[in-house]
Amino acid sequence: MSGIAIGLFFGLGFLLTIVGSIWGLVQAFQEDIVWGLLYFFVPCAGYVFYAKKWSNLKIRKTFLIQCAGLFMFVLGGITTAIFPPPVSPNVDPGSNEQSPSAFPSDFNTSPSPNKSPAPKPKSSP
Repeated sequence: MSGIAIGLFFGLGFLLTIVGSIWGLVQAFQEDIVWGLLYFFVPCAGYVFYAKKWSNLKIRKTFLIQCAGLFMFVLGGITTAIFPPPVSPNVDPGSNEQSPSAFPSDFNTSPSPNKSPAPKPKSSP
């Protein structure tokens, strides 16, 4: 159940942020070409654009849509932290066993308990 909520929060947040960003870019270009280029190429120029044009209701709405998208992202992160995904019932969280594989166990790097260590070479005098 929490997985659905997390997906909805992240998905809706992503969608709102993208729609608000594109809509803000279009509004910046409608206001002036310089504002549009600054909005697109300079990272914080969009915030300056919103601050200077705050009296325009349409531009204010665009900024608030972006803020709502960011809020949904944060809410999705908080939901993930509070309700972590459930652990699979087939896996014991404390075991160190590897999952079964079609590969031979030649790739195992741990020492085998059945074999004695190789003798050290004798140094020559």
